[in-house]
Amino acid sequence: MVQPFNTNDANGGGRPMAGPPLPTAPPMDAPAGNDSQYVDFLVLGNKENYLVRAERKPILDSNTGLAQMLSGGGGGGGGGGDSKCVVRDVNRDNFECFVRYLETKFIKFASPSHTLEMLELATRFQCRQLEIHCVKELDLNLDVSHVLEVYRALWFYNSVAPPKVPPKEPKRRSRCPRAHKSSSQGSGGPLTPEEYFAALLTNCLQLIDMHAEQVFTQEAMLALRFPELEMIVRRDALQLSSETVLLDLLARWSLEDCKRKHIDPTAENRRRALGALCYTPRYLTMARREFDAARERIELLDPAESQLVGDALGGLSRAANANLTPEQQKLVARFRAPRPDCPLLPVPLSARSHPRNYPKRMRKAAAEAERELRDGPKKSCCNRFLLNCCSVFACIFD
Repeated sequence: MVQPFNTNDANGGGRPMAGPPLPTAPPMDAPAGNDSQYVDFLVLGNKENYLVRAERKPILDSNTGLAQMLSGGGGGGGGGGDSKCVVRDVNRDNFECFVRYLETKFIKFASPSHTLEMLELATRFQCRQLEIHCVKELDLNLDVSHVLEVYRALWFYNSVAPPKVPPKEPKRRSRCPRAHKSSSQGSGGPLTPEEYFAALLTNCLQLIDMHAEQVFTQEAMLALRFPELEMIVRRDALQLSSETVLLDLLARWSLEDCKRKHIDPTAENRRRALGALCYTPRYLTMARREFDAARERIELLDPAESQLVGDALGGLSRAANANLTPEQQKLVARFRAPRPDCPLLPVPLSARSHPRNYPKRMRKAAAEAERELRDGPKKSCCNRFLLNCCSVFACIFD
């Protein structure tokens, strides 16, 4: 029997409704089932704590340290509710920027310092994709004004050695120049974050080579540790108008190092602070008056070595040169070696470091260096003629 919709007394219905109908939709403010798609990161600060809410699925799919924190139940667990993950020793704005990158795969860098801070977060939470993105951004905006800041930061990330060219397997040489061009263009670039760090370090050193005089006058050079300074001043391709620029840097750094160690800045202590770096300037490429003026400011060489350099600058005879010990001959050859006219090209990591943005002479020098590395040193016409003659006589008398 069908009950009528109208339930008044005339129709013999029952009791009227006591109140308004109950809602069937869940409330908008705090549904218990929807919290599972979000996660709250509690950022602990020095004075205040902050809450950063993020979508759970992109964080779990990111395969980063935050994903391991969630999946492992370290503060957030895998369940829903109002569970939170606790994060310490991070900047709130940078951490929120990092979380938004994991959600949207987009990030906007404010400055090179901000990029370095985001690189630190990416390394801490093992976000390899963001590490590579930060390296490319740093290379794109690499400039003389902050190259030392980037250079010093790279010492805290994995390898600090420039990438070495792997030995290539010997293969049959093609006479087609197009084949050589395609093989050189198809050489593998950096793939892992560690390789990107090493490539960026190479580009920092290459930029320092190009603008050595501007970089050496910066106060940040005096704050470098000895290994950091050593990697720079031992470079062969430093573009210097005179070796006195390098001598002035070593004099200022040794004085600052004595102040840091609270020792008397005597000539002996300053030489001890520099160690083998005293032999990095090419003394025999200087004029005699430049060398004498440098000696008045700082004695980087001991008296015997200074006398040796002075005699060589004054025109050392062959007889006197023959009486030198092998160590002294090697020292004189090192002091006399000229620096190359231009540094090598950087590793192409961005539009800034692309070879087309550099002078033709640098591209030509890089091509010649690559050819010598591949085929060995170039032989002269006389050597090739003698080799051909020998081969002909060998065939005749065979």
